[in-house]
Amino acid sequence: MIRRNPRHGSQAGQRGSTLTEVMVSVVLFSVGVIGLMRVLGTAVQDTGSLQYRATAATLADTAIGQMWVDRGNLPAYVTAGTAVPELPNGSRVVTVAGNIVTVAISWQAPGAAAASTHRVTATIVGN
Repeated sequence: MIRRNPRHGSQAGQRGSTLTEVMVSVVLFSVGVIGLMRVLGTAVQDTGSLQYRATAATLADTAIGQMWVDRGNLPAYVTAGTAVPELPNGSRVVTVAGNIVTVAISWQAPGAAAASTHRVTATIVGN
């Protein structure tokens, strides 16, 4: 009489299923890693943009501070397209209309499609 092992029949149906599970797991893990890399890349790009904006804000505030100290000489601060070496492709435009001063600082980050501008308007009055 030939005896069959009852486990032998169930193992034949399971053959290859472990490999399939591992392959599906690897694909899901890869999709997750690719998504994480994209999020990190965007975060790094946004950090660079914020750094340029903070630099532009500091430069504009410094220019307005200088004009505040030298209130009597506001027309001398008018500029059109002065280079700003602290920013990539940076330029500064200062306009004065009476005691209202506008400082606009523009730059174009490397790889950016369009230029960015930070504009500050202040009313400068004396004591």
